Amino acid sequence: MIRRLKHILTRVFLHRIAAADRKEFARRGLDLRGLAPSHWDLSINDAGHLEAQGCDLVSLAREYGAPLYVVDGERLARNYRAFYDAFADHYPKVVIGTSYKTNPLPQVISALHECGACAEVISHFELWLALRLGVPGPSIIVNGPGKTREGVELAVSNQAKIINIDGLHEIEWIADLAKQYGHRQRVGVRVVTSVGWSAQFGLGIDNGDALKAFQQLCQHEQLEPCGIHVHLGTGIRDIEIYLTAIKEVLEFARVLKRDLDIDIRYFDFGGGFGVPTVREFSGVDMMMRNNDMPVRPLDTEACPNISEYGKAISRLMSQYYSLTDPDAPTLIFEPGRAITSSAQILLLEVLATKAGANNVTNIIANGGKNIAMPTGYEYHELFVASKMSAPRSGRCSVFGPLCHPGDILFKLKELPAVNAGDILAIMDAGAYFVPNQMNFSNPRPSAVMLQGGKAELIRERESFEDIISLDQLQTEASQGDSAVVNQ
Repeated sequence: MIRRLKHILTRVFLHRIAAADRKEFARRGLDLRGLAPSHWDLSINDAGHLEAQGCDLVSLAREYGAPLYVVDGERLARNYRAFYDAFADHYPKVVIGTSYKTNPLPQVISALHECGACAEVISHFELWLALRLGVPGPSIIVNGPGKTREGVELAVSNQAKIINIDGLHEIEWIADLAKQYGHRQRVGVRVVTSVGWSAQFGLGIDNGDALKAFQQLCQHEQLEPCGIHVHLGTGIRDIEIYLTAIKEVLEFARVLKRDLDIDIRYFDFGGGFGVPTVREFSGVDMMMRNNDMPVRPLDTEACPNISEYGKAISRLMSQYYSLTDPDAPTLIFEPGRAITSSAQILLLEVLATKAGANNVTNIIANGGKNIAMPTGYEYHELFVASKMSAPRSGRCSVFGPLCHPGDILFKLKELPAVNAGDILAIMDAGAYFVPNQMNFSNPRPSAVMLQGGKAELIRERESFEDIISLDQLQTEASQGDSAVVNQ
């Protein structure tokens, strides 16, 4: 009885929120059902298909096969330039280190390096990849809570731009290796502020751990303590969170100068900047999903423009440093989502449709949580790329092909009538889709990059043989012997 009453009250609460959303969106002339393709510079051609750079996305899916990642190389470059300019227009010394973990497609990373980005890596593999792609050590920023000694040695031996330690145990490693390789290594400390991620990350300012780290760094002549690193989270849509953390960091830098005579030359303020077309699901959104209701609509105006971040952070910096001083510290940013998210689309093919409860159509696509994990915790827009001119005809839920009850991509999305063979487009697939891929009963997708209205294959589709390439399989002869035994 109590459980039933709680369920009723919850649904009443959620319906009131939904009604308030409808009223607010109607007042502002916004569409509750979703965003327009123009948010991603997409268009609709005469066939009613979704286009990027004049390329028919349905035709790309047919040519290269779906699932397929489509990277808009021109938008990627524009996003990079917009981010860089947002800070460089207001602050004299800015470095962008592209976040490898956000989208580790080598061609995407290389395109950003061509735009001028350094590499920001958080693992031995990512450091190896940066070097493999031709990035010189002095253009690599090394972060991460789980560094290995082998990874640190690779960083030190290549004279990484800066290694931001995440724990005190790393200090002796770096000092020993710097002595071994005969040079001073620039080092920073990842700190924890009163806002943002903490737990396994960094060393606290308030509890004295960050100060202790700098004290220990000063004991090694092979090390040059010159940086402070802070990373607050992902998809942050609130400038005040950044300003709170940055002010605490700047005050801490004053303490370091006063007590240890350390001049901080690099302030690494991380990434985590949100984008207008993606929103992390709130507690209310999750309640709606669990109660078979569509999540709340996305308000793109709720996310500040990156230029607003640039103005506000530069204004705060000017309270501590003269921006005309040639010795002013360098600001480092490590954007991932802010640059790559909106420049990539994931195309899926509809395998089947089924009639669900309450007049909902259940769609089975050929890609699910194995390649689109973020749709389970973030709002992403979805289009039927092959039927962009068709009217929306009802509510649909989209599932992947996995034999798993949690393989749900979208719930109760208003879409046109969908049939097997139609192509779906998941937007903002450029952040945390690729690194979270897994070959759960299926190969991982191929990828193409669009430049000048032409598509170039940048990753082959994983084959069945690729999936088992590291496994030790029986020979044909032994398989035959086994077959005889089992008869």
